Amino acid sequence: MDVVSIGETMVALINEPRGYIRHAESFKPHIAGAESNTLIGLSRLGHQVSWISALGSDELGELILRAVRAEGVDTSQVRRTEYRTGIFFKEILPNSNVSVTYYREGSAASRMTGADLDFEQIRKAKVLYLTGITLAISDSARKMLFEIVDRLKDEHVRVVFDPNIRLKLWSAEEARSTILRFLPYVDDLIIGKAEAALLLGHHDPVRAIEDFKNIGCKNVVIKLGKEGAAYFVNGESGRVSNPQIFEEIDPVGAGDAFSSGYVSGILNGKPPEQSVKEACFLGGYITQFTGDYEGFPSRKQLSVLLKTINSDETVER
Repeated sequence: MDVVSIGETMVALINEPRGYIRHAESFKPHIAGAESNTLIGLSRLGHQVSWISALGSDELGELILRAVRAEGVDTSQVRRTEYRTGIFFKEILPNSNVSVTYYREGSAASRMTGADLDFEQIRKAKVLYLTGITLAISDSARKMLFEIVDRLKDEHVRVVFDPNIRLKLWSAEEARSTILRFLPYVDDLIIGKAEAALLLGHHDPVRAIEDFKNIGCKNVVIKLGKEGAAYFVNGESGRVSNPQIFEEIDPVGAGDAFSSGYVSGILNGKPPEQSVKEACFLGGYITQFTGDYEGFPSRKQLSVLLKTINSDETVER
């Protein structure tokens, strides 16, 4: 197995027409979860991936399971329980502003513990991809992740971590203290510039990379939005610009697309600069699509897209 990830996936209800929910005529369900989004992106890029989670024994859980499985993600480690599947509402407002309202308290995934996991399946993976969302959703899920990474210290599994800080799930102070305790277990940190500032108290990406290395992260990638990304990976440091600037329709999922591009580069043995540049491209490209993962390209499509950057040629022939 190339990549294993642990985390909650929910049903996102997006109102139609777009705008304020108060004017909604209907809601369309979409599948949304940072970990499953990233796995779907990696699956479309040709990697073997497995998702570990818990869903309710309800129709929403069935909707998620079928959708994720249909994308080539191994779901054999997803448990079905008597607890409900989480949902949230997503408003897409003018200028691509997005507002979300969660209903995930007490969900099946938030009740996961270390006893629910098959550690042997995790230790067989090349990469374990985790996010700070799982640290935030419950005390039991947080304890579970700390137990896993502690057990992996002597294993050859590369831990890739995106803090994915959601302040609707926990306070800035709790996020900071928890994530800083978690980072010494992380091999590759993928973090946004605002998140880095929240954790470190400053906005200098070069200094932030050094700070995170001193904490214990072996590799660090800082997402700089439209300015690209700065990185220190496999002993190489640098900064890349976004290969192309896209007009955003729905920015949610951009970070997950970035992660899928970066992890794919790791697995394919690409040079750090190329991996980060492709991650930047994917992070921008997916914002043209409504939904968290619907716009992920296949490996073949990505190759064509990268060749047509800054070109008038837009048709695959």
